[in-house]
Amino acid sequence: MENDKRRDIRFVAADDVVVVLPDKISKIGRVIDIGQGGLAFELIDDEESRWEFSKRDISLWANEFHVSDIPCKMVYDIPVKPPPEYELLSFHIKTRRCGIQFESLTENQRGQLEFLLKTYTKGKI
Repeated sequence: MENDKRRDIRFVAADDVVVVLPDKISKIGRVIDIGQGGLAFELIDDEESRWEFSKRDISLWANEFHVSDIPCKMVYDIPVKPPPEYELLSFHIKTRRCGIQFESLTENQRGQLEFLLKTYTKGKI
């Protein structure tokens, strides 16, 4: 991102950190980076049931640990080139990268997020 307006330090997420986007059919995305103020994630783009929102609650999972009902808003949602392993598939998969900003976290959620940052990240971006 050329014009990075983040106030908080971002950390590279471990491979097992996912975001769950609740809807009629929940979607799961792989968290790319995360900080106290928000996160970026990638997911498979399903145009028919694209998860659009301005403000919603999400959940974060890493192994058995999770943080639920995190209020957030979408900052960006852009198409990205699929990873090389998707090219081996016999059908075409589109992927998207989304950025969200956390809003009004409770003290408990802030503590859980701090634990997640210390335990399930690989270092600063």
